[in-house]
Amino acid sequence: MKAPKVLADIVESIAAAVYADVGFNLETLWKIFRGILEPIVTLEHLERQPQPVTRLFDLCQKQGKHIDIKYWRSGTKTVASIFVDGSFVVSDSSDYKEIAKLDACRKAFDIVVSELPSTDSSTLAAGSSDYDGSTLTIQDPKQKLNEMCIKQKWPKPCYCIMIEEGRPHEKIYVSAVEVTTPDGMLYIPGDAKSRVKDAETSAATFMLHVLQHSKIS
Repeated sequence: MKAPKVLADIVESIAAAVYADVGFNLETLWKIFRGILEPIVTLEHLERQPQPVTRLFDLCQKQGKHIDIKYWRSGTKTVASIFVDGSFVVSDSSDYKEIAKLDACRKAFDIVVSELPSTDSSTLAAGSSDYDGSTLTIQDPKQKLNEMCIKQKWPKPCYCIMIEEGRPHEKIYVSAVEVTTPDGMLYIPGDAKSRVKDAETSAATFMLHVLQHSKIS
């Protein structure tokens, strides 16, 4: 969460008013104002709390599941989308990439826990689930993405190669697809593939799942 600058201005103004009221005595000011300035949550408290990303990865590792986090842009915000074993779970957005990741992982943890058998989830805090378990298997995703854009009257998707590495006979490609919507530009990469066509198909598949599980389409 991004704290508004006005909060800092308010605290400074209150401190200045108290400082003047006590005759510019720093010792008295500190006695009065110390409780406000001390953090409600200390670093020690935070270190004792399991972090959302660590909790999610630990849980999935114990269950033999694979986690994949994809990042893309929606207007001015960064969106983090969580996939478990190739299945879309949840997305979250923020002005900051790390906050989007933390919030998405926090939600994904609750969703994954709620999908576990009751015997496995009884010791974990489960939350509500939006997870439908749909896998990333789509017939002709590039064509379906084109059809979606035509239906929504959006510009045609644009593909680009983000990564191209390896020897000539061992090339690896990572493609990304860009879709422009009324809410802004969406840009999401796919998985690494040995052919450009497959790399673009992977990117289109991820884009379709993101659009289908978002409020954009």
